[in-house]
Amino acid sequence: MIEKNNSEKAYEQVKRDLKSKISNGYYQNGDQLPTNMQLCEVYHVSRITINRALMELEADGCIEKVQGKGCFVRLKEINQNISQFYSFTEELIKMGYVPGAIFISLKLEKASEEIAKALDLDIEDKVYVITRLRLADEMIVAYDRSAIPMKLFPDFKKRMLAGGSLYKAMEENYGIKPNHSEESIEAVSIDAEAAEKMRIKSGSPVLLIKRVSYHNEKKVEFNYRLVNSKLFKYHMSLR
Repeated sequence: MIEKNNSEKAYEQVKRDLKSKISNGYYQNGDQLPTNMQLCEVYHVSRITINRALMELEADGCIEKVQGKGCFVRLKEINQNISQFYSFTEELIKMGYVPGAIFISLKLEKASEEIAKALDLDIEDKVYVITRLRLADEMIVAYDRSAIPMKLFPDFKKRMLAGGSLYKAMEENYGIKPNHSEESIEAVSIDAEAAEKMRIKSGSPVLLIKRVSYHNEKKVEFNYRLVNSKLFKYHMSLR
């Protein structure tokens, strides 16, 4: 419903609401939006207002108009070059996206067998596990868990992530700057719990990325990331 006393124009309110529904997964990539007439009835506005809102959403790269069929959610792909070491946050900025994160949890726990093996830790060693949703232009693009050794990052706090970048937090608070990594990528089906957090359908195909990051020769992070494969594409240059 449009608020008549709102300082925003009617088409801006419609655009904002539709964009929010796309961002939070109510309308998913590939979904067809309601017809213009149906949107007029939903928002109680004219066709001119709906047309303007849809035109701007298309210009923003959120939807695509298909002649004779209607409007479909067509979110612009994020193309990541993995030919060299990268920071997720910094790469999004370079590509012209506004990075963001939804903090889920920070836990100090005993290293799992997988984490201990990846970081060359003893099974009794503790790690901070940071769980976040990663955003690009307010769209959820990844479900992200990073494990960092407590002995390298004692007393790690949530506030250190205020700038959005874990690597920046490492450097500013501990003088540790990751500078290379080992990474594996595989296609998997997302489970129900992670799907709910990413606001996509359970069983959807996603990319599972596992990364061990180093500061010189020291292993400083094990990252487990599920990436929405409909939005994120990886490229590699071979020479």
